Amino acid sequence: MKKVLLSLVALVAVSSADQLVKLNVSGMTCPACVKNVKGTLNEVSGVKESSVYLKEGKAEVKASDGTKPEAMCDAVKKAGYGCSVTK
Repeated sequence: MKKVLLSLVALVAVSSADQLVKLNVSGMTCPACVKNVKGTLNEVSGVKESSVYLKEGKAEVKASDGTKPEAMCDAVKKAGYGCSVTK
C-alpha cells in the first residue's frame, strides 16, 4: 500500500511541474491548418500535448515547466501562421 501511495505522490509531483500555455494563432483557415499547427507545436522540445481551435484561433499547450512560450510561437510563425502568447 505504501508503494502505491508513494507512486501516486510522485505522479502528482511530476504533473504539477507542467504549465498550460495559451496562444492566439492567426491565419488558420481549415482543418489542415489545425493539424499543421498542432504538429508544429508538438515538435517543440518540452511540449507534451496541444489542442488547437480553428474557430477561436487559439491553442492550448501543456508543456514542461521551463519551456518557453516564445519558442512555441516562433515555431508556429516558422510554419507560416501568426502567433502571440495570451497574457
